Amino acid sequence: MEIIYIGIDLGGTKMLAAIVDAGGKLIAKAKEETLAERGAADTINRMEAMVRRLLAETFASSSAYAVWGIGIAVAGILDPRQGTVVLATNLRWENVPLGRLFRARFDCPVQVMNDANAAALGEWMAGTGAGAKDLIFVTVSTGIGGGIISGGRLVLGASNSAAELGHISIDRHGPLCACGNRGCIELYASGNSIARIVRDEIAAGETGGEAILRLAGGDPERLTAEHVAAAASQGSAYAADKLAQAGAALGIGMISMIHLMNPKLVILGGGVSRSGRLLLDPMRETVKQYGIPGLVDGVEFKQAQLGEDAGGVGAALWWRYAEQPVPVV
Repeated sequence: MEIIYIGIDLGGTKMLAAIVDAGGKLIAKAKEETLAERGAADTINRMEAMVRRLLAETFASSSAYAVWGIGIAVAGILDPRQGTVVLATNLRWENVPLGRLFRARFDCPVQVMNDANAAALGEWMAGTGAGAKDLIFVTVSTGIGGGIISGGRLVLGASNSAAELGHISIDRHGPLCACGNRGCIELYASGNSIARIVRDEIAAGETGGEAILRLAGGDPERLTAEHVAAAASQGSAYAADKLAQAGAALGIGMISMIHLMNPKLVILGGGVSRSGRLLLDPMRETVKQYGIPGLVDGVEFKQAQLGEDAGGVGAALWWRYAEQPVPVV
């Protein structure tokens, strides 16, 4: 009988289910729209149906498998011990007992976990960080999140809420963040913030953003960080400068992370990180210029491997990790 683990990455716009074998290999996946506006009950029903279809398709010629555990990765405020989604604004959920509801449907252990921690676990156990002992995973996307592996263990904290990396403040006099703090990295280097900064400058009369605006169809409200990256790759000096500023801000935050955790490896994932050298070179230069040499000089910076699969794979691998932590070197 084949032992398998199931992981679900539940986001505000899409949900992804992954089946991972006992060796940690991704063997099947499926993706659907979340349709969060339909409510929690509908989303959970559709998650169940997606998983059951995936199992039926994957094991069409054999029923000899056992689901050892299910992990569900969610962005928001969680109570992992109770399996409750306390607040997930992207889903419009409050106090949803997701773990209990899924446990009743599949009759196996269910773990609800932070989506960035799940992605970090995936990259550590099955991606770029395989075999590492100390690493930081940073996802630079709509927002900024991450996870930390220290001494071969995922750092979770007292309430399983560790590694809110996007909310490290780099300017205590900076703009107010939704978290209540000021000057968080997320306000300078996330996809949403890069787009917001460019929109604000265009509205104020900045003339360097024409190429970005053309790519957005002339509508500032449609403008995204992807448009900024595309304009930079086409030779827009203004767009390249905006990415460089975001990279430098990310680097300032990265210094604090490196000084605190002393990692051997930093893994960068998320859509914005795929802007490549235009974002990452300024980040590295900032770390090198302002970090303590003995701590930052030996750090490797690498791109994530698993892409959009990281959260689903990591959520599935939670049970393999929890039962027997992977060997580290």
